[in-house]
Amino acid sequence: MFNIIKERKNESRKNLLEKVKRFRLRFRDKRIENYLKSMPLNMNKYLTNLYTGGVIKKYVEDFIVEEITKDGVILEVGKSVGFKDVEDWKGNYIHFTLEKVNWSTIDAIREIANRVNKPRKHFGFAGNKDKFAITTQRVGCFNVRLEDLKRVKIKGIVLRDFQKVNWKIKLGDLWGNRFTIRVREPEVKGEKLRETLKKAKNEYKIFLNYYGIQRFGDKRPITHIVGRFIIERDWESAFHLYCGTPLPYDDDKSKFARRLIDEGEYRLAYKKFPKVFFYERKMIKAYLESDSYEKAFLILPPYLRCMFINAYQSYLFNEIINRRYEYGFEKLEGDILVDSYPSGALFGYKTKFASGLQGEIEREIYEEEGLKPEDFKIGKFGSFIGDRRAMISKIYNLTYEIEDNSYILKFCLKKGCYATSVLREFLDRR
Repeated sequence: MFNIIKERKNESRKNLLEKVKRFRLRFRDKRIENYLKSMPLNMNKYLTNLYTGGVIKKYVEDFIVEEITKDGVILEVGKSVGFKDVEDWKGNYIHFTLEKVNWSTIDAIREIANRVNKPRKHFGFAGNKDKFAITTQRVGCFNVRLEDLKRVKIKGIVLRDFQKVNWKIKLGDLWGNRFTIRVREPEVKGEKLRETLKKAKNEYKIFLNYYGIQRFGDKRPITHIVGRFIIERDWESAFHLYCGTPLPYDDDKSKFARRLIDEGEYRLAYKKFPKVFFYERKMIKAYLESDSYEKAFLILPPYLRCMFINAYQSYLFNEIINRRYEYGFEKLEGDILVDSYPSGALFGYKTKFASGLQGEIEREIYEEEGLKPEDFKIGKFGSFIGDRRAMISKIYNLTYEIEDNSYILKFCLKKGCYATSVLREFLDRR
């Protein structure tokens, strides 16, 4: 009799635990669903009436990004610059120009590092470049032999303009980028298209300095929501949104693997994820070894960990632009200027709020999000001090050409600015 009572108690306890687990999983999935609905990318204001319609990035050669160095040198596609070696080279650092086609900067550098048998951390670059594009940029490396670099042969990647120097390249070590973008199949045609592009050349001098879609993920624009979960220390939801949660634009194989994550089948998901999902697989493996969602994120390199919080900061910055839009972007009392333009806050543990109207906008958003300075000090994951960013920025040297059923825009932007934010005025239907 005693054994029967004991078995029933154990069974009741087991049923209760399973019920609690099911409730927790439903609660987690509901939170993810609610955030996906309530956190759009906040890019919905416009400065012009330049709409032409059309398609960008139909082919990889339609989007060209050429880095401009701090000295104003444009790294032109297919051309060598001839950088001079330093006279007293210490034998540590080599810089080179990376020209890539249909590679992300991170993946390209990781592959180069593998080919020369060096850690990824031995390489540095000034800024990320688009994947589905032809791009150029300077890359620096430490403790890598020049002859090994010259032997690197990778499809879609060219290394040139090798230079012996005594300093490393860090994020932000550039002036900006030159963009050459083909817009195909515009809805506006003929003389009206010509008039619109002429107006843009003469009048389109500044743009809303939104963070573009790349900041949040071209294929899965959810990085800012992952960042929000990390700010809340909800590591489980962050993990399941990043590695699980199949979305409409995922391919069939990754959808299947993501469903397995949501069902708790982590080992099978690890096997089923295509190997191109390098970081998802790495995080799954780390979770299986540690049974900790937080440690799964800590396995990522620092620049990727920063990506999540930076995306959340960017999401809130875009909302700051939207609210200031109602009052215009002329300098007001209390504004803090960046590059001579009114700026908005990138929230962090040392947020510098503006005063006046702009300060009211920033504090209102900060309070609506329920943020506190300590939210941005996330232990081993990283600390995020905060910053300020101009809400509008300048377009340099905008030109155009019309060819058949397309047109080409060429312009320069300072570092940190997004060409897609310029293009919104032409491509987004109001």
